[in-house]
Amino acid sequence: MRTTVQKGKAAGGLAYGYRVKQAYDERGDRIPGLREIDEAEAEIIRWIFEEYARGRSPKNVAFDLNNHTPAVRGPRGLSWRDTAIRGHVSRGSGILNNEMYIGRVVWNRREYRKNPRY
Repeated sequence: MRTTVQKGKAAGGLAYGYRVKQAYDERGDRIPGLREIDEAEAEIIRWIFEEYARGRSPKNVAFDLNNHTPAVRGPRGLSWRDTAIRGHVSRGSGILNNEMYIGRVVWNRREYRKNPRY
């Protein structure tokens, strides 16, 4: 993953507002880790930030997204929840806390430990 990030590519999951970019090298092999902006979802991201900047709560923003006509599907194609918008500050999760939306790729922010006995 370190090499992928050092090459300027995404090493983690796919954030809302982005899609996998299909690009191939000179041998015809797919180049992993490339992302491009999904303009329809990016419009929603911009709207969320604008509404939050106006003082609206993530809960109210999620309510409006769920009751918009036509329906605006959230991450994973589900209804919007305020936690998807606000997330968790120390984890950098949620739309408002994801540094990818300000152009900064952060990786290795979480650590998982497993007990080798189980």
